[in-house]
Formats: sequence, C-alpha cells, structure tokens
Amino acid sequence: MNNIVEIAAVLIVPLLLALFAYKKNLMTSHASVLAYVLSLIIGFCTNIWWVLAFFTFPIVAFIATKWRLKEKVERGFQEGKKGERHVMNILGVGIIPTAVALAYAVTGENSSYLAVAFLSALAVSTADTVASETGIWAKKTYMITTLKEIEPGPNGGVSVYGTVTSAIGALLFAAIGWGLVFGYDLDLSSLKFLIVVVAGMFGNIMDSVLGATLENPGYIGKYFNNACTSLIGAIVGFLLCMAF
Repeated sequence: MNNIVEIAAVLIVPLLLALFAYKKNLMTSHASVLAYVLSLIIGFCTNIWWVLAFFTFPIVAFIATKWRLKEKVERGFQEGKKGERHVMNILGVGIIPTAVALAYAVTGENSSYLAVAFLSALAVSTADTVASETGIWAKKTYMITTLKEIEPGPNGGVSVYGTVTSAIGALLFAAIGWGLVFGYDLDLSSLKFLIVVVAGMFGNIMDSVLGATLENPGYIGKYFNNACTSLIGAIVGFLLCMAF
C-alpha cells in the first residue's frame, strides 16, 4: 500500500461488493463477511486490482446462478435455498487464491507467475460454477470416468453443453481478471491470458474426476475437492506461465 487512497480502496470497495453479494442473495451474511476478510488479506498483500479480480468470480457466478433459478429450485438443483453460497463455499474457492496472494507478498518479487496462478485458481472456480449451474440443462450427461450416460446432477457428470458454457465463463473471467491485474495493454495482444483459461478448464475437468472417484465414494467432501482443484489450476497456470 503506497498511499491513503489505496488503503481506503482496499477497505471500502470489497465491503461494498460483499454487501451487494449479500443483498442479492449470492452469499449468506457469514459468507459475505468471510469474503470481505479474504479480500482484505488479498488487497493488503497485493493491490485493489487483485481484489476486483477476486470479486469478478462471484459476479460471473451470480449471472450463472440466477439464470433460470426458479426452475433449478423446482428441480432441487440450486445451491442453498435460493442459490446463495455459504461459508464453506467461500473457503473452498477462496483459500488458494488468498494463499497465492500471501506468497506474492512474502516473495517481494512481484512475480507475474504468482499473479497468473492467482487468476488460474479463480478461473477453476468460475468454470466449475458455470458448469454446475448450466450443465443441468444439457440433453445428455455422461459420467467422466465411464462415459456412460447418466441423469444430470451427480458429481463427475459432464456434458458438451456444460463444458462449452464453462469455457465461456472461464474465458470471460480470464479476460476481465487479466485486464485488472496486468492491464489490457500487456500481453493481451499475444493472447497470453488464455493460459488462465486453459488452467481453469483443466482444473474444472479434475473437479469432475475427483468428484467421480473420491467425492462420490465419500473419501473427500465437496469443498475439499473445490480447494484441491483450485490448487491444481494455480499450479498449472504457474507452470504454463513459466513455459511461455
């Protein structure tokens, strides 16, 4: 933090965004408080632009969640009562990006690799949320480990429709997040921001794999799966950034 304006922005902007998320039933009150706390850690470790990138995920998730919400509620496919996220949801998607932000502050090197890892972790959560919220409308759903057709809903279920919409969600997040963190005049012309999309989609696929092989049998829980695949996305994004 270089000046009072930056400090004020980090304190106030995420507070307003967290309140907005609560008022729009995107998060519960406790989840909104946790999101604000995580955003403060991220903001004081980096800057306000990382915070805005962090909140880009729930905005994209909000759009996907509210789309045809009434029908989701009728079929019992919604998150929470009306699509809202709880504390464990926020921990599952927020713990890895926050840890990356802390690593960024500790290294003191302003590593672009860690910035990409941060965005990649969030891209996984974005892709997964969009896939979950839209994939239930697919005409055909398959279990990722067997490719046998199943009913929409179970962990490990994938579809062409859900994959396409999740890719669009990851692309939208990556374009916005990259512009916020790096600026739109840096590397956007070379499409380097697509690293975030690739990492996000890879993590999303791994979410389905872990869901089918470990979550369904009860070896791990949903939120642990979210955190693991977020970490996988961060690592993939970091390594791809080093390679390219």
